[in-house]
Amino acid sequence: MLDTTPRWLSITLVSTSSALLISGIGFVLNLFDPFNITPFTLLLHFVWAIVVSSWVLNLKVRLPPEKKALLAVGVAVAIGSIWGAVQQWAAYLQSGIVNDITLVAGAVVMDAAGGLIVYILYHLNILGRKTGSSGPRSSPGSAHTSPLP
Repeated sequence: MLDTTPRWLSITLVSTSSALLISGIGFVLNLFDPFNITPFTLLLHFVWAIVVSSWVLNLKVRLPPEKKALLAVGVAVAIGSIWGAVQQWAAYLQSGIVNDITLVAGAVVMDAAGGLIVYILYHLNILGRKTGSSGPRSSPGSAHTSPLP
């Protein structure tokens, strides 16, 4: 079910625990309003987009690693958009007023930014190591000599 490296799994677990901590602090301080999009909600969209895309990259999927990273960004934006739409409908049903369109667009931007952060981290930590660890390379101008029999 999981196809990951220990390094990437640790990044995922740290981001998950950080998101839970930020969400908990917002809940305790009464900053979290599930029916409205506020600046704190934008922060939550960003943090949870990082978590969702990190976990998507941990799943075993039959895709090349480069496309798997793009899939993670797409899933983060899709889930964030669904979350924003539910918040819009809940706000409308609760009070008859919709959220500011700028904040709604900001939530989608935060989802994309969170996904792109993970995309960059994945490329630097996982894909960079796979391509960089293809074996010893000789530099131009150096000669590899073997002992003569």
